[in-house]
Amino acid sequence: MKTNGLAQRVLIIVLLFGVLFLLPRYLKKSQSANLTSVSDTLSSSRLSFYGLMASGNTVGATLVTINTTTAPSTSSSQLASPSASTVKIGSTVYNLSNVMPNSDQSKFSVSTGLSSGDETAGNAIIASQSASHTVRFNTVTAVPDGAIRILVQATTNTGSSDDGIPDGDGFDFGATAPSIACPSDDANYDFVTGTATAQAVTISTVKYHAFECRYSGTGAATSFQSNPVILTSLINPAPKSGHAVGVADTYSVIVQQLDYAYSTIDQTSMQVGAIESVRVSATVASQITFKIAGIPSGSSGNNACGSDTSVTTTATTIPFGQLAISTFSYAAQSLEISTNAIGGYAVTAQQNNQLRIPSTATYILDTTGDNTDITYGSKGKWDSTSAKGFGYSLKKISAAGTAAFERTDTDANCVGASFCAKQFPDLSNSEPAQTILSSSTVADAENIDVCYKVIISNSQSDGTYENNVIYTATATF
Repeated sequence: MKTNGLAQRVLIIVLLFGVLFLLPRYLKKSQSANLTSVSDTLSSSRLSFYGLMASGNTVGATLVTINTTTAPSTSSSQLASPSASTVKIGSTVYNLSNVMPNSDQSKFSVSTGLSSGDETAGNAIIASQSASHTVRFNTVTAVPDGAIRILVQATTNTGSSDDGIPDGDGFDFGATAPSIACPSDDANYDFVTGTATAQAVTISTVKYHAFECRYSGTGAATSFQSNPVILTSLINPAPKSGHAVGVADTYSVIVQQLDYAYSTIDQTSMQVGAIESVRVSATVASQITFKIAGIPSGSSGNNACGSDTSVTTTATTIPFGQLAISTFSYAAQSLEISTNAIGGYAVTAQQNNQLRIPSTATYILDTTGDNTDITYGSKGKWDSTSAKGFGYSLKKISAAGTAAFERTDTDANCVGASFCAKQFPDLSNSEPAQTILSSSTVADAENIDVCYKVIISNSQSDGTYENNVIYTATATF
């Protein structure tokens, strides 16, 4: 009997030792701590739309009127972008074509007419907005063989928390379960595939969808800021009852660390907000801008002349001043055009007359070039100072746009030329304006330089000569 008593005491000691040995591994904390740096970043915080058809809608209509008093969504501003969204009315899915026409929050447009039955007052109008949740946190306790659980507030209504229809008091789980991506493994956490369960947990009468990442390992105080839990495809809430447009509705999200027996060791609660997107509207008119700018004297290389310019020009003047008999005089201007015309543009040039003394028949004639083959419609070589007169050339500055010709051309009549030139068409001689720069598509600051070149003969009468060069920019919308 003594021997049996001793054996019993030894057994009790062994069992007690085993309990004490295992207790630190699975002992539940008497009081939970907070996880730190907890956040939930939504890929979109936009509210889902759950509206109701108003009375007065008709079959075949594309302009829809919504109930703005008793529906969860009472403003069409809560609808998504018409270029990328659909809306379900009754049992039919329609493409949105316009939201808040003329800033009327009771209206939106669809691309096809309402089907029979969909026009009925009270029919649901659904446009759900899904979002991913990126949940970051820091653990503060080494909990072995436990779990990270994310609780996202759900509707309190049983049976409607996972039907794919937005709820006014929580996130909808969706008819197809959302996915959960657990953190990557490290030395202390070896995660298994996450699980997602609709309306799985109730805390103080509030129901939550549960997203769980179980792990093996010792656990540790670890940062999961760059290694977060990601929940995908939860449906954002519709507006709460009494929602004020422009004021976020808030919902609870709880991050928990559980032990092996699903007891909560640490947890932190937070709130996320859902709100209308900001609708930015603007009107783009058909437009074209055309600018003429002067170029300083002495400029070369970056203009159409290829030589130092003789004078400084402005947007409206080419003040050549005194002309020489044996040397060329050069001046230049910059032309720039922008347009949103899908058919592009054309810039034309024309002079009202050849250079002349006003109210006389005394002219500085337009040049015909070295080989007397330059006209308003034909380019030619003009290098010799023996070829007198007035003419112009071009240099394209921007990569885009097409110049009619350029000073450096060496084709056609400009073979071997250093300066390829044309005459300006003479309006007084009924010569049609000529295109000098053009494009078949939209343009942004397309630029060309014009070089004006003149030299006089020794028989040129003294006096002040002038004319007007007319540039016209025309867009094709």
